[in-house]
Amino acid sequence: MKFLVLGATGRTGVLFVKKALDQGHQVTALVRRADAIVDSRTQIVSGDVTDAAVIATAALGHDAVISTLGVKNARETPTLVTDTVRAVIASAKTSGVDRFVVVSAFGVGDSLAKASFLVNPIFRTVLRKTYADKAASELLLRASNLKWTLEYPGALNDKNITRYTAVTLEDATKLPIFPSTSRANVAEFLLHSAVQHTFIRQTVIVTDTK
Repeated sequence: MKFLVLGATGRTGVLFVKKALDQGHQVTALVRRADAIVDSRTQIVSGDVTDAAVIATAALGHDAVISTLGVKNARETPTLVTDTVRAVIASAKTSGVDRFVVVSAFGVGDSLAKASFLVNPIFRTVLRKTYADKAASELLLRASNLKWTLEYPGALNDKNITRYTAVTLEDATKLPIFPSTSRANVAEFLLHSAVQHTFIRQTVIVTDTK
């Protein structure tokens, strides 16, 4: 398969790109700067991830768009995720690529009600602005015609954990008090969902399995 990756230079994006390439897939990375450091096997396209025309051109001939974008500073880019999702939705009309697999976060939107007393306050305060942007973007996504999948990992870690549990938001009844997910597992779920065409138009909570 051929994937267009947004956020390919981030810690999760790098893992996804490597996993996809190692399994024989083709990857195009849409990056801000042409000199961005990515896997040498990757095709690089430079441009703005919030520009629908740029995404449409880059996505042409691909099977899916994968987003591992993260926001480093919510004050500087308070609507980055929403603007990017809006651009991806618009780009599909030109590129014809309607499969979109996205990393979001547990605690966003309706999943907040399923968070434990330990982490709920963090989502409502420290991460409030970042999560508000994600939630707004997901309203656009759900109203679109795209074949989207939203991945909700717990707190990200860099542990070498290769087993994970994936459950749809609707079916999640018993979750860890402090959900945690390795970046490797986040990337693995993204790739599996894209390749196997699973969890279409569903939100999935992904957590490490000990």
